Formats: sequence, structure tokens, C-alpha cells
Amino acid sequence: MRKGLYWLFIMAVILGMVVNIRPPLKAAAKTPPASSNQPFKLADYSGFIREAQPRADGIRHVDTPAMIEKLKVLNVNTYYYLLWYQPTDWDDFKDEFLPAAKDAGINVVLYLVPPSESTGSRKSYPYTTDYVAWARAIAELSLKYPNLIGWSIDDFNQNLDTFTPEYMAQMREASKIINPNLWFMPSFMPVMYFPALTEDFMQTRGDYIDGVIIAYRDDPYRNTSIWSTEQEQIDAAYNVLKPYHMPLIWMVYTSYLTSTPSNPSVKYVRETVQTAAKNLRTGKLAGVITYELEKEFVQELADHKAFNGDGYMSFFVPAAVRTSAGNSVSASQIIHPDGSGKYELSFRTMAEGPKLAGYHFRQVLVDDQVVWEQDVAQNPVNGQWDNVKLDLTPYLKGKKWAKLTIRLYEKNGVTNYWDNVGFDRFEPNGFTLENGDFEWKGGWDISSNYHGMIGEILIYDPNRRQKAFEAVEAAYVSSALYDEVARSNLNIGIRQSLLVQADKAIDAYFAEYNQTAILMLHALSNEIHALAGRQIPRKTAESWIDKIERLKQLYRLKLE
Repeated sequence: MRKGLYWLFIMAVILGMVVNIRPPLKAAAKTPPASSNQPFKLADYSGFIREAQPRADGIRHVDTPAMIEKLKVLNVNTYYYLLWYQPTDWDDFKDEFLPAAKDAGINVVLYLVPPSESTGSRKSYPYTTDYVAWARAIAELSLKYPNLIGWSIDDFNQNLDTFTPEYMAQMREASKIINPNLWFMPSFMPVMYFPALTEDFMQTRGDYIDGVIIAYRDDPYRNTSIWSTEQEQIDAAYNVLKPYHMPLIWMVYTSYLTSTPSNPSVKYVRETVQTAAKNLRTGKLAGVITYELEKEFVQELADHKAFNGDGYMSFFVPAAVRTSAGNSVSASQIIHPDGSGKYELSFRTMAEGPKLAGYHFRQVLVDDQVVWEQDVAQNPVNGQWDNVKLDLTPYLKGKKWAKLTIRLYEKNGVTNYWDNVGFDRFEPNGFTLENGDFEWKGGWDISSNYHGMIGEILIYDPNRRQKAFEAVEAAYVSSALYDEVARSNLNIGIRQSLLVQADKAIDAYFAEYNQTAILMLHALSNEIHALAGRQIPRKTAESWIDKIERLKQLYRLKLE
């Protein structure tokens, strides 16, 4: 009987082994998962401050002291240095910025442009598109400056004809021979469809990378207006990388994305950075990067497009987005004719984008009946406001109420025809309109029957840069405080108590319960004070309390 059970056991083990046999992953795991004890990467990209005056070569060089100071204010611990603007930026990098960052305790990743962006005089100098030469040069420099921890390449997935597995193997070998600890992290910025990060990519090129950067743009709809898809896309990218134990770094736009109506709003910056920060705490992200966070707080007059005042209604079709006939985005409100029997409406309208006839049409509707329309191609000058005056008497006479709608409508579908269509300065006669000058976010019911057509009231904010900077600072200082407590060597009970309080305070602030968050920070500060010099080293306690005091200031700010 025992002998029979023994053989049954052996057969069960063999069957279990057979059932669990699976093809091995081609790309080997090379780096610790994001949930390891590695610090959060709180990072910034580009957004240079340049010296006020040109040097003898006639070029305004990178202002390294000013840059380092701003990065320290943000609590940035990793900076992505873009080589693209000036031929002198490489010398500024290796001779000035990199050693200053080392002294400040800031790690640096060198960020290069791919062949598709190496056009005209703008290239990554001095090695331009010789990425094997770059691999050697960066590896050699990293031996002198260990804070040079890696390098990355922009728009990587759009240049796979160059970055074949064979060429990537050469790049990796050239680097690893010199410094086997240097990271290579291609930056994925998909243009049409999310995700560009696929299992096929990992199987063919995963052996030659150490992680992935994804720039969030609501792809495939390419905009900096919508952030509701961010968590879904983080989850999707994380699930692709998880079997390979590779870190995912998330890049969020804080400055202008080409072929969009304006710089991202403070609300957009706040929401996208905070969503990324939440995923740092859950371990799905190893880091977050702000794209071109501006560090000089000047007004962005290019965003001031309204005909009247600061606001206008924007209807937007992003670049590289497919639409179909019948797709539309609109804004409506109920109006009440005054019984006078004569009803008129005048307004201003503009468009900016390619002037191709037969596709995008702007319209005015009364009770869903089109009473006026015009092809956006009839605007010969981008951003020029034209006056339109309509007689609505035939459509409103005898009515006590009606629905007035403005709309951008697709007569024919497009594959890549971006446009920003504006409406402003509505002047009614015989009825009234709410928020006809679009000076606040209300009064109109905005809707779209297709995600790739976006409507919003855009209001120029002369202080956008400073507010965006402070929104990032609040998220980064919050994350740094949480991370330092989580990785501390405190008694596990004390550490957990502090983490719970910090977590609740941050969540309250992210949910915009600012006063509640401040009260929670006050309680956290009191507990740290009580433990300082005993369970918590005094210098550590002082550092945490300083962060808490700064967070209280930031949490009090009204950024919207």
C-alpha cells in the first residue's frame, strides 16, 4: 500500500512538472522590480534655464547654478538632460552640470534624440546619430561621475528601423564593456496607438534595455487635455513589463505639446503628476518625469488666443487621430426668447491648422437643426478671428425656449488633420446667453460623440508656469517624505504608524481636501517631534519636519 502511494506521489510530481512547463521568456530580467528598496525616481526633463548673456561664442549656455537650485526646490533626485538645442550643451553637461549635480546629490540621465529628430542643425552633438559612439562616451564619463546613471533616446518606437536588435546589441556591448552598471532606457512616445510597448517589442529588444519610459498623451488621441485614461495606461504598461521585472518610468507633460491648442492647464499638470505619484506608492511605477517643467515664471502669451477677455471655447481634433463622417464635439445651452419677434446672434470664430477643404465644419444649431455652417478651411489665417452675424428669427419665433448649440462636425473622416476651432464673444439680441464670453468654466453643456474630438473652455492663466511648478513640487515633496519614511531603519511599528499618517495626508491632498490634509500633517509632525532624538535620529526628524512645513505651505495654495 505504501509503495503504491509512493508511485502515485511520483507520478503527480511528474504530471505537475509537465503541466507547468512553459516557454522561457526571451528577455531576461535585469533590474530590481519597482517594489524593491530603490528610491522613487522623482525626475525632471529638459526645461533649461539659460544664462542671461551670451558667452564669447555668442551662445547662451545652460545656467547650471540656477538649474540645480530649482531642482533642489522640487526635491528632484534624477534629471534627464536633453542634448538637442545647442552644440555647446554637451560641454556644458560634462564640464559644468554633471559635477554640480553630483555635489547636489542629483543623479543624471543623458537624453538623446533619434534619427527622426536629427534634422537641420538640431542634433545631439557631438556624436549625433552614432549611438555606439554615444554608448562608449557615456559609459566612460559615468566612470568619472557615478551620478550619471543612464541614458535614453526619444521617440524610440518610431525609429525601429535604426534600432534593430543587432544594432542595439552593439550599443549595449559598447557600454557594458566599459561600465556594466550603466542603464539604457529607451523613451517611448507613441504617436498613434497606445501602447507602443508590446510583448513583441520585449521579445525582440527586451534583452538590450533596462527599463522603459512612457510619455503619457492620452494616446491614441494625442492631447494634454484629457487625463482620465492615465491609470488604465499605467496598468497596461506595468503588466507588459512585470514578467521581465523591469521598471516603468512615467513622463507627464507640463509644457506645450506640438499641434495642441495650448500649454497643459494647471489642473492637468496636477492630476497627471498626482496619478503618477500614487502609482509610485503602489509600486507600479519606479519613477515619474515632468516634461519640460518651466522654471522661469514668465507669461506664456502664445496661449492668450481669446478674442475678448481671457477665455474662449475650443473644439480640438488632435494630430494623427482618425475621425469618421458624423463625429462631432459640441457645446449647448437652453435659451429663452423674449417674445420680441426679432432674434439675432453675432459671434467671433477662428481656426488654426492645415487649410484642407471638405472635412472639419463649424456649425450653429437651434433645436438640433443646422442654421449656419462653415468649412474651417475658409479661415485663411491661423488664429484670426472673423465676425459672424446670424438672423435666428425664423428658428426662434413663437418659442418660449430652445436649445442653442455650437459644434465642430466631420463631413468626411480624416487620418491626420489637426485643428483648433475657437468661438468667442457671443452677442445675442432677443434672448440672453450664460457665459457668452467664456470667462469661466460653466454655462455650456460640452459633449462629444468621439473621444478624438475634444471641447473645453480655455482660459488664459498668466501665472500658469508658477502654479504648475508648485503643483509638481507638492507632489514630489509628498512622495519624497513618504519614500524616506518607507525606506528608513526605524522600528517597524513606528515606521508603519508614520507611513499610515503620511499616506492619509497625501491622499487627502490629492482628493483636494486640503484643510484635512494639513491637519493630518500637523499630527504627523507632532509624532515625529516626540520621537526625535530617541526612536528617530534627530537630523532625520528635522529633515522630515522641514518637508512637512513646506507641504503645509503648498497645501494651502489655491492652484486653480
